[in-house]
Amino acid sequence: MVYVYQGTVDQGPMFFERLHPDAVAIADPDAELFERFGIERGGLRAMFGARAWRAGLRAVREGHMINRKIGDPWTMPTVVAVDDGHIVWEHRGDHPGDHPDVADIPRLVGAT
Repeated sequence: MVYVYQGTVDQGPMFFERLHPDAVAIADPDAELFERFGIERGGLRAMFGARAWRAGLRAVREGHMINRKIGDPWTMPTVVAVDDGHIVWEHRGDHPGDHPDVADIPRLVGAT
């Protein structure tokens, strides 16, 4: 798994060292990969609707807090599985807290 984030190389460790220290990550401060993958920006309902609030409260209960903004905060969560240069599976979030279970992705893409 490779994460892509909208920060600089220097900003990545602030996030990944705390939450996923073994992560492989690509800095994309100009959001070029986000644009190429067609990752959308959320609107008011997606960002501030009831589902977003519920997800935010769940995150706070799990000890996650909003920190300094890095990148475009309106970017919707997106997960893609790529094989041989082709997208074989994708999840495009409906709100900021809409994430798939990462442990389930291999089964979803048919990996063994």
